[in-house]
Amino acid sequence: MKRFVVTSVAIVMATSLGILGVSSGAFAHQRGQHARFVAPKVVSVTPNHGPLTGGTIVQIKGSNLVSASAVDFGTVAASFVPRTKHLIQAVAPAGTGTVDVRVTTNTGRSAIVPADQFSYVSTPVIQSVRPRVGSTLGGNQVTISGADFTNVTAVDFGSTPATDFLVDSPNAITAVAPAHAAGTVDVTVTILGGSTSPMDSADEYTFVLNLPVVTSVVFDVGNVAGSEQVTITGKLLSGATVDFGSKPSPSVTVKSSTMVLATAPPGAAGTVEVTVHTSKGTSALDPPIDDYMYTATGP
Repeated sequence: MKRFVVTSVAIVMATSLGILGVSSGAFAHQRGQHARFVAPKVVSVTPNHGPLTGGTIVQIKGSNLVSASAVDFGTVAASFVPRTKHLIQAVAPAGTGTVDVRVTTNTGRSAIVPADQFSYVSTPVIQSVRPRVGSTLGGNQVTISGADFTNVTAVDFGSTPATDFLVDSPNAITAVAPAHAAGTVDVTVTILGGSTSPMDSADEYTFVLNLPVVTSVVFDVGNVAGSEQVTITGKLLSGATVDFGSKPSPSVTVKSSTMVLATAPPGAAGTVEVTVHTSKGTSALDPPIDDYMYTATGP
């Protein structure tokens, strides 16, 4: 009786295939095909955030992506173009919150992993800019009103960043206008994630050449009877007249292009803004820098 010793699984499989009429070369080819039938995998999504309205072009990187038949952001299908077996370019649909970006191919669907997440962020909206006019020299304090001012990363006047800004609330920002050439620009607000407020007429700000600027009002409290002398400092103040609210100062002495002495007129108890007028125009309203307070008892 002959004994057979199996020294290799491959020999047994080759022998079996021979019996079935299948060559070992064909078997190897089939094994290679089977190795390629692996589910797609997503390893990165760039950028990984965008506005609620969608439209962000997203680069999806991974493996086995070449036969992609669907790309979903959460439960919403996206339009896409497969670039290579490692890259898909997709357009994010509208959505909310944080979702998983998953790719479907003829070999399956990518598993959910932290690297496939895409976050939708709100888009800031500007409803008003006050004042709407300022000097080309910059330095004016501008109040920007609107919505979704959270995690603000930039405030721009046209293509020029604000000199400084402070987010007072989700609906208000105080910004300092930069120096800028004469003309009208759109003020925009950008939040974390890169979402920027859309431009329209409500966000326009006009830079005017040689407009006077008020930078301080010293001795800014006085009696309702008036007569207090106030020192106003700023820029381009030559030839100035001065108003306290809607009432003109009865006496103005221009010391220099950066300093004016003005006598407060009588007024009602409360706070008004001091404005300077020259042949070039009127200083922008800039509370609290240009505030003057009338009291019944005086300073």
